Amino acid sequence: MVDAYQAMTDHMPDNGMQCVMFTHQDTGVWSDMAAIFWAAGLQVVGAWYIATETTSELKKGGYVQGTVILMLRKRAAGDRPGFKQRLLPEVKREVDKQIKQMLHLNTETEARMGTPVFNDSDLQMAGYAAALKVLTGYTSIGGEDVTAFALRPRRKGETTVVDEIVKQAAETANELLVPEGLARETWAALSGIQRFYLRMLDMETTGASKLDNYQNFAKAFRVADYAAVTADIKPNAARLKSVTEFKPRDLTDRTEIGPTPLGAPIVAIQEFLAEQEPGAVIANLQDAVPDYLHRRPLLTDMADFIAAKARKPDIRRAAEAIANRMRNQRLQ
Repeated sequence: MVDAYQAMTDHMPDNGMQCVMFTHQDTGVWSDMAAIFWAAGLQVVGAWYIATETTSELKKGGYVQGTVILMLRKRAAGDRPGFKQRLLPEVKREVDKQIKQMLHLNTETEARMGTPVFNDSDLQMAGYAAALKVLTGYTSIGGEDVTAFALRPRRKGETTVVDEIVKQAAETANELLVPEGLARETWAALSGIQRFYLRMLDMETTGASKLDNYQNFAKAFRVADYAAVTADIKPNAARLKSVTEFKPRDLTDRTEIGPTPLGAPIVAIQEFLAEQEPGAVIANLQDAVPDYLHRRPLLTDMADFIAAKARKPDIRRAAEAIANRMRNQRLQ
């Protein structure tokens, strides 16, 4: 790939441009793309996300709906050294700008056509493209020439500064992708496993069932074991565990989700469905969550979200009842 792009660079004029159409969700592949462009003496000067897939009843879900269009020029002569401490905030600003433009387009399109153009996977990929736009403008990273850096063979298990920056781009994008119906303050307060569960719960309402969506968002949210909260991991029929499918062993302090604030409403909904006395259910929930008074708005918001997004009517009703009781609870 480096040889191919280098040959095209050598044969194009100084004011020429190359157009690359690229689609992939894996952060590692995006890091490799940055390396290819760098080693070929190219800089990403523009990145747009174009919806290239039509939507039909047969093609609903969270799969990628479009393609990133990258415009490349020859990198300008001269040195432009970059350091991680300076690159990270610059990448964050560019990703923020890119995602907000796309969210604005989604809002306009949904108002006119009844449905948005881009889904979460599309927005996440656009964040990677924005990171490439920043990264490829530099000639060295942390004192190392980027061409030499790009051509150096990867060592197994190695995490490079480029990997770190691309992951930062993914995290910035995910910060902005608050699921519909969840407060931004709630989203900001959640850990990776909680974000993963609620994000995928939201995506499942659109018919998403492709395993790669679960895998990619698990990577983005740095979830250690996404299979622990999924009921099925078939390639085209993946789905989360519903609230009633969690076993007691799934919600202990030794699991990833058990000690989180999300674990407590899951247990409370199970107890409510088991016809325990509602007052006792709320008392148990209060005892299970440290600093309950401070976290009550967070817990209420998550219970409301489950009430809106859960597949089963009985879970929705139980979650709504739990949320209302917390909301109207009088604390001594």
